[in-house]
Amino acid sequence: MKKNLILFIIANVLLWNCTSVPKPVMYKVKGKLLSNYEGKEAVLSVIDKNMSRKAVDTVVVKDSIFEFTVAKQNPQVAIIQIDKNLIPVIIGDGDIVIELNPFSVFLSNISQTTSLLTKKFFDYEKHAMEDKQEGMSILQKLRASKNPQKQDSLKKDYDLWRKNAEQYQYDYINHNKDVVGLIIMQTLLSSQDADFKKIRDAFESYPPEVRTTNFGKYINTVLLTRGATEIGGKAPNFVGTTPDGKKLSLNQAMGKVTIIDFWASWCRPCRMENPYVVEIYNKYHDQGLNIIGVSLDKNKKAWLQAIENDGLKWQHVSELKFWQDPIAKIYGVTAIPQTFILDAKGIIRAKNLRRKQLEDKVKELINE
Repeated sequence: MKKNLILFIIANVLLWNCTSVPKPVMYKVKGKLLSNYEGKEAVLSVIDKNMSRKAVDTVVVKDSIFEFTVAKQNPQVAIIQIDKNLIPVIIGDGDIVIELNPFSVFLSNISQTTSLLTKKFFDYEKHAMEDKQEGMSILQKLRASKNPQKQDSLKKDYDLWRKNAEQYQYDYINHNKDVVGLIIMQTLLSSQDADFKKIRDAFESYPPEVRTTNFGKYINTVLLTRGATEIGGKAPNFVGTTPDGKKLSLNQAMGKVTIIDFWASWCRPCRMENPYVVEIYNKYHDQGLNIIGVSLDKNKKAWLQAIENDGLKWQHVSELKFWQDPIAKIYGVTAIPQTFILDAKGIIRAKNLRRKQLEDKVKELINE
């Protein structure tokens, strides 16, 4: 009996040793450069759930070629960087072979690429480029025209183009429930006029394996954050650092009407809008209007100089962390200028109003 047990153990050990372990499926990520980058480093990075790049491999360009290998995996968005050139790809579902076009990444030759998602992404971006050129052509004709009737016609053409371009994106995210669809969602969410409900409904219909990718986790975080700052919701309180280094909370800055103004000294549209906001503030501050400016600056000197130059007499906070500003993250801010208009109870009553629309809303809330 003991002898049989020993023979059984030996047989199983031999069987274990003879059993081959399947090799993981590996894909290549290869590029041929049309310009001379000999000896330069090529870095492959994946995009994490915070939309930051995490380097996973580095190679040296030799004979105008760089090549990485990646394991088969749940597809994820990656960036190849060579010098100042950035090449977005989707790794994990096939080989990627790119002969780079020096004028546009998305016009590069990818005929040997077997990554279906990378091909799909490049096709979408090529379509977007061509569509944008059509819109720019209409806009150029509009700017050049001196004929009022022609201008009206071109304005209608441009508005129709914008409407169709936007609808194409929404249709795309509903019919392409993969990582490419997530990328288009991120583009839509960066717009202040994004239809939050449409994007959220589309995202919730995506398969779990897509929603749990790094990009999916990022989209989910943005949607949860934006959900907390939609019109009708209570504005989340926050604490920021003032120019003199003190701490100021939203609750401390509240008035009968409060505008939270996300801006930065380097943001040209913000600076162009400031004179109108100053005019509204001067007119209604004594009646209960308060403004708290949240700057996405990195340079304190530039921030303070812009406050002085533009005559922004209201309260200001900034952590000087650019797009990593914690208050901007709380409010899901991915583009500036962006404003939230609150009533006396801190309820968000409007967002991103400009000039007369902003003044009308302030006047309405003061008179409530």
